[in-house]
Amino acid sequence: MSGPPAAATSLAAPAPSPPPEPVRLVIWDLDETFWAGTLSEGGITPIPRHADLIKTLAARGIVSSVSSKNDPVAAERALRDIGIWDHLVFPRIAFAPKGTQIRDLIADMQLRPPSVLFIDDNPMNLREAQHYAPGLQVAGPELLPTLADDPRLRGKPDPGLERLNRYKVLALKQQARDAAPDNTGFLRASGIRISFHHDVLEQFPRIHDLVNRTNQLNFTKKRWPEDEAAARAQAETELKTAFISHWGYVKVADRYGSYGICGFFLVRNKGALHFLFSCRAMDMGVEQFVWHRIGKPGLPDAARRRLDSGPAPDWIAIVPDADAQTPVSDTITAGPRLKICLRGGCDLAVVTHYLREKYDTIEEYQYPLQGWHIHRVAREVAIADHLHDEKLAALIARTPGLPVARFASAIHTGAADVYVLSFSTEIMSALKRSRSTGHIVPLFLYGVGNKDYAKIPFEALAGMGVEADISPDQWKSLQQEYGWMPFLEPAQFTADLENLFGKLTGKLVIVLMLNETIGTKTWSLSRWRAVNALVRPVAARHKCQMIELSEFVRGPADLDPGDDGGTHFSRGVYQRLAARIDELVASHARHERNLP
Repeated sequence: MSGPPAAATSLAAPAPSPPPEPVRLVIWDLDETFWAGTLSEGGITPIPRHADLIKTLAARGIVSSVSSKNDPVAAERALRDIGIWDHLVFPRIAFAPKGTQIRDLIADMQLRPPSVLFIDDNPMNLREAQHYAPGLQVAGPELLPTLADDPRLRGKPDPGLERLNRYKVLALKQQARDAAPDNTGFLRASGIRISFHHDVLEQFPRIHDLVNRTNQLNFTKKRWPEDEAAARAQAETELKTAFISHWGYVKVADRYGSYGICGFFLVRNKGALHFLFSCRAMDMGVEQFVWHRIGKPGLPDAARRRLDSGPAPDWIAIVPDADAQTPVSDTITAGPRLKICLRGGCDLAVVTHYLREKYDTIEEYQYPLQGWHIHRVAREVAIADHLHDEKLAALIARTPGLPVARFASAIHTGAADVYVLSFSTEIMSALKRSRSTGHIVPLFLYGVGNKDYAKIPFEALAGMGVEADISPDQWKSLQQEYGWMPFLEPAQFTADLENLFGKLTGKLVIVLMLNETIGTKTWSLSRWRAVNALVRPVAARHKCQMIELSEFVRGPADLDPGDDGGTHFSRGVYQRLAARIDELVASHARHERNLP
C-alpha cells in the first residue's frame, strides 16, 4: 500500500523585487571615497572627476551631501579648495556614528531613504546607515566610475541648479528653526506667503511630476499615466467629469526664498480628487491652510483628521504671486478676510471656487429636497419677513417642499461684507398662491415645474418624472390649496427686489446680469432677458454694481459644452467673472479706507 503522495517541490521563481527608486540625493563619504587618502593623517589627493560628477548631478536636479568622520573645519577648507563646497547641502562632518548622522540628514531634507544613495568605502558604515534609515540605497566607491550612467541618476535637466538652491534655502531655514525658542514663533517670523494659480495646463510638466512623485504630503494618492500626453488627457477628463469642479496649483515662498509650485488640487463637487504638496512645503502649515481656504473638500478619513486638527494657520498670507520679488516684513500674517455672500444658481458655485481662496464665503445655492427643488429666489427673502404670521407658519408646516430653514439667509443677518447676487433661478421659481392665506410661495416640484397643479391628474405624475413621494390625498390637497401664477409677474417681482435690495443698504452689492443671447434654448434666453429688464432698474436705484454677462459670454466657445443651451459656461468665463468681482471688492475696500 503506497503512502500519501510526497509534497510537490515548488519550482516557481521568487517574486521579483521592485526596481530601486530614482535617486534624489547622493551622500558621499570623503576619505578614500570622494578623495584618495585620509584627511586626519596629513594628506589627501583630490579626484577631479568626482568633483565634476557632483556638478553633473546638480545639473540633473540631483543634490549631494557629505557624511564623514572628520574635523569639520579642516574638511570644509579642503572641499572649498577643491571648489565643491557650494555644491553640497546639509553636510554632516563630525567624529560621530554615521548611521544617526544619515538618518537625521535625510529627515532634515524631508526626503525618504529609498530615494537616497550613500557611498562609502567601509561596509560597516553602509550596514549601519541602512539600519538607521531602512530602504536607503548604498554602494562602495567601485560604483563611482559608472555613476553618471546609472539609470537611477538620470534626473531631469536643471541647468539653473534650482533644486540645489532650494535645499540651500531649506538649510538656512533649518538653522533658524533650531535657534528659535518655539516653532510657532519661527513660522510667524518666516513671512510665509502663498499664491493660487489656475493655468494648470500651462504648467503641466511640473504638476504631472508632483502628482506622480509626491508621497509624504499626498492626501489622495491618485496618479496619472507616466506618459505626459496621456496624463494631460486624463487630467482634463477628471476636471470635466463634473460641472462643479475646480483645479489649481499653489506657489510657496518665505523670507528665505521661493519654493516654486509646491501644491496641486482638483476638487469635484465637494470632494478632493487630488490634494497634494511637495516636501518643499513640509512643516510650514501650507497644506492645512490651503485645505481650509478651498472649502475643506472631502478627503479620506485619516487625511481629513490630520488636516482638521485645528483652525487654518494664521501665519500664512495670500499674495498674487509668491514668486514675485516683493519686500516681506519680518512677520507676515493672513490678516482679516472680507466675507462675501454668493446667492443664486449652481453655476455661481464655480465662481466661488476662485473667490474662496481669498475671501471667506457664505454660499446660498439651489439644492434638492425629497424630489422638490429649493431655488434661491427673491420671494424667499420676502417670505422670511412674515414667518411670525401664524397662518403662514401653519401653511409652511403642512406643505412639502417648504422647509422653514430654506428662508434663512445672510441677507437678513447682514453677516457678509459683500453680496454677489444672481437671479438666474427666478425662471425656476414656480410661484404658487395659497388660496387659504393669500401668501405667494416658491414651490418647484421636479417634473412639474411651473405648471398648474389643477391641470395635472395624480396618475400623470409618474410619467412626468416626479421624484417626490406624494400620495393621491397629498396631491389633491396641493391642487386645492395652491393656485397657478404666471412666470415673473412684474409687480410682484419688482416689489420683492425692492425689499431684498433695501435690506442691503450700505453694503457692496454686485449683481450678475444674465446671458440673453448665447445658447440654443431660446425659451430660457428670453426669460433671462425678462429678468434682466426688471432687475436692472431696481439694482440701479439701489446703487448696486452690475456685471454684464455679455462682456464674458460672446459665443459658443464660452459655453460648456459648446452646444449648451446658455446655462453653463467655460471655466475661463467663471475665472474672469471672479476676477471682476475681486476688482470691485478691492476698489470698494480701498474707498472705505480712503486709499487711492
